[in-house]
Amino acid sequence: MANLEAKTSMSAFQLAIVLFVTCIGAQIMLTPRALIEQAKNGSWISVIIGGVLFYIATYLMLRLGKKYPDETIVEYAPRIFGHMGGSFVITWFNLVFFLQVVTIFSGVGKIITFYMFDRTPPEVVILALLVLCTYCALQDWGTILRIHQFLFVIAYSILLIVWLTSILNFRPENLLPLWPVDVKGVVAGGISTWGMYGGYECVLLLLPLVYRKVSLSKLAKEVGLAFIGVTLLFLIIIIVIIGVLTVEDAKNLPFPALIVIRSVELPGTFIERLENYLLVTWIPVVFDTLAAMMFFMAQICMRQWRHADHRPALLLLVPIIYVGIVQIDNPQIYDQMGKLTMWVGIAFSFGVVPMALLLSWWQKGKVGKDCG
Repeated sequence: MANLEAKTSMSAFQLAIVLFVTCIGAQIMLTPRALIEQAKNGSWISVIIGGVLFYIATYLMLRLGKKYPDETIVEYAPRIFGHMGGSFVITWFNLVFFLQVVTIFSGVGKIITFYMFDRTPPEVVILALLVLCTYCALQDWGTILRIHQFLFVIAYSILLIVWLTSILNFRPENLLPLWPVDVKGVVAGGISTWGMYGGYECVLLLLPLVYRKVSLSKLAKEVGLAFIGVTLLFLIIIIVIIGVLTVEDAKNLPFPALIVIRSVELPGTFIERLENYLLVTWIPVVFDTLAAMMFFMAQICMRQWRHADHRPALLLLVPIIYVGIVQIDNPQIYDQMGKLTMWVGIAFSFGVVPMALLLSWWQKGKVGKDCG
């Protein structure tokens, strides 16, 4: 009997959903403070700059994948860069996901421990979440995709409803001046929003499932809609945080997104501590994002080692991930790890991918001349 969970094709809309869910994931809680500290009142402009910038990076990946419609980057990288260079690029590609997974686990563990289980060591919370994510990542892609689709409809609707209650404390004057004084900080903030959009690199693995029945132009439009959705959601979050807390308060609080909700009091209702409702809805989103990234890491290893199953590679990666997480329990180390992750991801997107695209054009042009 055929395995219905082993998906062999996807629609462009399904890929857009995967990008939307994977990009947002944990970042709605983890990244706003650092961005507001850097770009201040111009943070909303930084979010737009980041959306445009990283859509361009994703479009380059779509163009690269179009040249090899039946293969992932793991298969065609050695042909472009040579055996050693290709292995280096594949390892770099996997490192992007590894660093994201480690930093997200560490940040999420701190949030859950602080707001829900203050007497529980963060390592215990992280280990429990790691076990759940591993179990999900052991499944085939069809299962993970269905979870993505379910959360896209249910979880994000609830998140948005709970989040919008903070409008009760919104003060428009806190947004002034709308146009930033520190233009350099806004531009730098646009680059640092990679943490919000990171995860789009998964298209280099998923494109063979899509290109079998979708054109590049249609796929670019669907992916563009996903980036518009992510950008709008982060715009709302940043504007509300500044409008409720002011820039000075927001940049001095560890998780301003939760503080904004915590300060909401709904008149005439019995509902209290709205941040708990937000966390209960947010945790499944984080779980799905982490499970998907772990699945991608295992898939890269499986294809690189030419195995038939991703599960052995995943089980080998789990202890490595946990060791990486416990190494960044210090806030200063966590911040440095976040910066390292950002630059590794940006260098891959705007260094490796354009170079691979140029080399593939050159190689195919050379073959055409030789044949002529």
